[in-house]
Amino acid sequence: MCASLKVMPTWAQVLDQAAANKATRPAVDAMIQSAHDVCRESVVRRVDRYGDIGRHRTELVDMALNPKLDREARETFALAMADMGTSRLVADEIPLLAAAFRLSGDPAIEQHLFAQLSEIASWSPLQRPGWTLFSPDNQLPPDGKDGNWLATGPGVRAIADALDIVPSETMPVQLRENLMQLLEQEVVSIAEDWHVGRTWFAKYNRAYSNQWVVPTEGLVRACLVVGRENYPEEYELAVGNLLASLDAHDGEKGAYSEGLTYAVVTVASMIHTARAMAVEGDLRALEHPFLQRFPTWVAHHFQPGDMMINAFDSGWAVRGAYWRTRPLLSALVACTGNRTGLWALTVAGGPSPDPAGLATHVLPPANGDDAPPLFAAYERATLVTWRNSWDSDSSGVWVRGGHELDAHDHRDRGHVNYVAHGRSILIEAGTPTYGHPHIHRLYTSCVGHNVLQLGNRDLEDNGGACDDPPAGWQSQGVVAPIDVHSLDEAGGRLSLRIDHGYEGLEMWERDVRWDGARLVVADAVTLIDGHQDTFLFRWHLGTGLDVSIACHAEDAWTANWEDSVVSIKSSVPINVLQKKMPDSTLEENDQDHQHTCIVVVSTGKGGKFTLTTEVCADGK
Repeated sequence: MCASLKVMPTWAQVLDQAAANKATRPAVDAMIQSAHDVCRESVVRRVDRYGDIGRHRTELVDMALNPKLDREARETFALAMADMGTSRLVADEIPLLAAAFRLSGDPAIEQHLFAQLSEIASWSPLQRPGWTLFSPDNQLPPDGKDGNWLATGPGVRAIADALDIVPSETMPVQLRENLMQLLEQEVVSIAEDWHVGRTWFAKYNRAYSNQWVVPTEGLVRACLVVGRENYPEEYELAVGNLLASLDAHDGEKGAYSEGLTYAVVTVASMIHTARAMAVEGDLRALEHPFLQRFPTWVAHHFQPGDMMINAFDSGWAVRGAYWRTRPLLSALVACTGNRTGLWALTVAGGPSPDPAGLATHVLPPANGDDAPPLFAAYERATLVTWRNSWDSDSSGVWVRGGHELDAHDHRDRGHVNYVAHGRSILIEAGTPTYGHPHIHRLYTSCVGHNVLQLGNRDLEDNGGACDDPPAGWQSQGVVAPIDVHSLDEAGGRLSLRIDHGYEGLEMWERDVRWDGARLVVADAVTLIDGHQDTFLFRWHLGTGLDVSIACHAEDAWTANWEDSVVSIKSSVPINVLQKKMPDSTLEENDQDHQHTCIVVVSTGKGGKFTLTTEVCADGK
């Protein structure tokens, strides 16, 4: 399975090899059972009217309910987003159904599979216009075309995998012709987007964006199915796009610049595309260092206590969500043989029940030698991550900096997360759905993180947030490199400095040092000459319990709960209070889960401020 073998088997060959291997029989049976579970669902169908979204396993995304959009724009956008949802769903289900049918010949699976493929053959184009209408300022162009988008890649993947896996003699002739015709239309349409600069990412050459990669997958794979010799220019355009995207991320350390959730979608497009190219002898993508090193970066998002690093827009990177990485890790391991990926897959719950997961069963099991280092410092997707062992009750820390090319990032420069002995101590608010009414006010702004805020607007009403936090509180794109002074199994120390992104700020320096039971954060803030303001810091706690707050002096306070204590020492008089605030970090399916937040605010305005916050998580 490894790229170094210079031969990449088709998925059909992988499945036939698995069927002949007695050791993989339990995994084969599990995959067939999963296919039967899919067959109990209805066929995924495209709907043509806004009022029908929600039927036939389609979904109305909350972004489409934006009241600033007029009715026509809202309905058009909702249908375009429904296309994305249906394409992703069939990209998961079609390869599973096709594989189970090939291995079992089960007529019930065959019937559902061909019914679903017949439905997909009518989805032309795979992505209907309307995605630019999320913003009231972005209307459809006069010709009604705004380009191929996030439905394109997964839709093509579903078709291409089916044509690979399903025995050719069983595929209805007319269905095959219809699918091939659809793919040829997609080739012409996707290539045209780049030639005319129709989409924003093609126009401005934003190869780092997930939106660049997903339609690129569609173009590469469609060309391979219909014959790259028939579309040589389109194929090379697509491969060039893919390589540009791989180059845009951190090839040295395998870090993806839009966070883990977007990586699960986007790198899946990358690895499935690279694999399809390798089957045809083109190894340019599969041998790229980013794909070879990416599994280590994924593993470093696993924090103790079943927590995950949820920097960037990692909406599902919540407690207990390791399992969501299984399909991606399975694909990476199946295509590269990466041992760290195989180890991470074991931690995440095992191979996914699909052809990629099945392929991993023939590899020697992972062991402790395959585990990644316990700590790492990433410069491109600026992050330091640490834990003192891979046991679930170990301790862990992550700290966010900032890179000028970060995407889907929050106003979180300097954020500190802390897990002690498997128990969450310091968290961030996380990311709810994009249509959440308070996402910008309480989640993605500095209000949702353990960082500096200048000013105490509306503090009594909503925890220090205003309805529309100005970008000057902390802007995305703020550069904040992390200087690591020490980092080993016992703990670490780092610092970072921010000198822009806040109105009136000259410098904010944060020093963080920690071990398995104690974390100390020292902050020093200086405003530009003549500028004075209130200083405010939040400490989002991994508990919903009330804390016991005590004032020992006007500049010294403590907060206690369970076996933890936070000691706060300031250079100026402060108040310390607690607020209940929402998070999507601690509970998987509760986007308004409430946790306790300690708010530290200066009693007056000033131009300089220091604060030392010590967190002791063993009750001492």
